[in-house]
Amino acid sequence: MLRFTFFILAFCASVQAAIKPNILFIYIEDLGYYTSERAAREPNAGITGLKTPNLDKLAAESVNFTRTFCGQSVCSPSKSAIYSGLLPHFNGIWRNCHNNHPKLGNPDKWIPLPNPITKENDPTNLAAGGMKEGIPNFIQMMKANGIYCALSGKLHQQPARNFPYDAFVGISSLDEVIKAAGDKPWLFWSNPGDTHAPWWKHVQSKLTNPKDRNSAPKDVDPATVKMPPWLPDTPASRIDLAQYYSCVQNMDDFVGGLLAKLDASGQAANTLVVVTGDHGIGYARGKTSVYPAGTQVPCFIKGPGVKGGRTLTTPISQMDFNPTFLEAFGIARQTLCHGKSLWPVLRGETDAIPDRTTVMTETNHGLSSAPKGQKPTKARAVCDGRYYYIGNVYQDTFQGPVEQAISIGSGNGEYGDPSPQYSIDLHDETVRHKADQPLPYELLRQLCMADAPKEELYDLDSDPWAVKNLINDPAHAETLARMRTEFTNWRTFTKDNDEPFTIKGGKVTE
Repeated sequence: MLRFTFFILAFCASVQAAIKPNILFIYIEDLGYYTSERAAREPNAGITGLKTPNLDKLAAESVNFTRTFCGQSVCSPSKSAIYSGLLPHFNGIWRNCHNNHPKLGNPDKWIPLPNPITKENDPTNLAAGGMKEGIPNFIQMMKANGIYCALSGKLHQQPARNFPYDAFVGISSLDEVIKAAGDKPWLFWSNPGDTHAPWWKHVQSKLTNPKDRNSAPKDVDPATVKMPPWLPDTPASRIDLAQYYSCVQNMDDFVGGLLAKLDASGQAANTLVVVTGDHGIGYARGKTSVYPAGTQVPCFIKGPGVKGGRTLTTPISQMDFNPTFLEAFGIARQTLCHGKSLWPVLRGETDAIPDRTTVMTETNHGLSSAPKGQKPTKARAVCDGRYYYIGNVYQDTFQGPVEQAISIGSGNGEYGDPSPQYSIDLHDETVRHKADQPLPYELLRQLCMADAPKEELYDLDSDPWAVKNLINDPAHAETLARMRTEFTNWRTFTKDNDEPFTIKGGKVTE
């Protein structure tokens, strides 16, 4: 009888192991690591005035990876690292390549995607950059293994035909995805974007004066906001960051609502939930840069087989999602992959990724507020969970006067455009206050001139926004030597080089 009972239990366990889960991947635009759970756990980050109860609850139930880094702090390259499991400089998507479903996303300038996409109607323009042929992505692999795949509109990858989603849907269309999947396991990549500038558009109904783009939101008091040290602390800056925080709170509501839908569907117990951002905040030294304000993102994972309720500082990369998701579906990992499966950590077997002590992130992008005509900066960073080492591999240093590179009115793009689209001009605020707030000015000057130090080293425990460079501190000589070695090993492993990226004759070259 005991032997029979054991057989039944073993059989049930094997059946359960064979059942493929679903994956709800909530991937939020420009969501830097701003949550009230981080504020409580890491007070020296200086995050104040922000309330994210749904994300906080999820973090407490999940494995909360507090040192998570994107592949690159730009939309398309960040996604490409997840799809391919390879760093952007290796997979070919090192810059943005805009394309989108015609109805389910903006802006209109993006290449419209037919639905379905075929080789004949694919509007891809590979002169804008695309993933190298022959590199598989996990949508191809999942589709080949009977997984239903849906995306909330914003593909941002090329060639578009190589990402054969079953459906492009709205960001909240979980019920539609579940119904369409039927008996198949499913992956739903939900890509909400309230935290993408311009922030006032996403919180206009909450502004104290909805007709004034520069007015404060009602749910975040600028007086409670503490400005990060690389940004000027002025009334205008506080209002702008308060608007961003209000957008983060929109995203907190969104996550809470989508998880409530999952619970109501009856599929929560068999669904792996992953919440993260594509990269950091759209400020200079954030998005597009190699600094942690741009590359570090939150990451909460819970679901079947996951030993939750843990907060870990072991460094992980979003490239790790690729083999992790494939393993969840019982699909063999790609032959070539820079990422590693997170399952040994998720299952609670270990708190660190086996055979890896650091992760690498990168940028291949210049600052929008920099003088025009400069080649993209090429920088790489490695992190061991505490120390963050940057090698500025290539910088096209501006040869003109600094007054031409960083002056009132020279700011543009998300980082400081006073136009009707973005309104607040953080670039000009930084220049206006260079005398009384010299640190933000110097850090912005380095980005605009493209003359940052060749090497940088930061202690993220004491300096989470990476403004105190320890590269010449003898107390950190041993750490520096170790991180230099890790940096070199990563570059060798990923076949990196020192040459700038350029576009010649319509073709992307190095």
